[in-house]
Amino acid sequence: MSRRFLWIFFGVAVAVTLLWEFVKIPDASNRLDRLPIAGPGFAARDLPLSDLERNIFGSARVLKRIYRVGRQAVVVQVIDATHDRHAVHDPLYCFRGAGWDIATEYRLTIPGGSARQLTLRRSADLADAVVWFSDGSSRHGSAPAHWWQTVLRRLTCGASGPEPVLVILQPLQGETLVWSDLFSHLPLLFDF
Repeated sequence: MSRRFLWIFFGVAVAVTLLWEFVKIPDASNRLDRLPIAGPGFAARDLPLSDLERNIFGSARVLKRIYRVGRQAVVVQVIDATHDRHAVHDPLYCFRGAGWDIATEYRLTIPGGSARQLTLRRSADLADAVVWFSDGSSRHGSAPAHWWQTVLRRLTCGASGPEPVLVILQPLQGETLVWSDLFSHLPLLFDF
């Protein structure tokens, strides 16, 4: 009896592994493609990924742009890890890996949920960032919740919902942003 159970368990594990590897689930490309490069009161330009970023993100789809709204400029990164699930993890880990300490962290209410507003410190330098995960309708700043969403999505072959993407916003170096002002002028940030 225990040998039979072991073979059944092994068969199910192999089937799930094959399902994860060979069943193609829809990615978030259509949502990323809708993000405009220009509009009333704003303009943007695409930024190339560095060699390090290309290595980190692998085959994940990454949108990286500078958006200018009035006197404010923000770097927007959106990462869709459908095709490389190792490309997205807790953004705080990435910041720490780049030499930043998290000086402060706040929960920031945004349309459809919440984000994490961070103040980063490296030596005497300070920087701000806002991060969240979005499936197109709900938003949250929790890496474990993102992980569960993606696992459930892979187990259900995409039937549990759209791919959640990681959104990272950072002002250009040396600039300070008024996040609420930026969000009111760039509501498109909540469209994907």
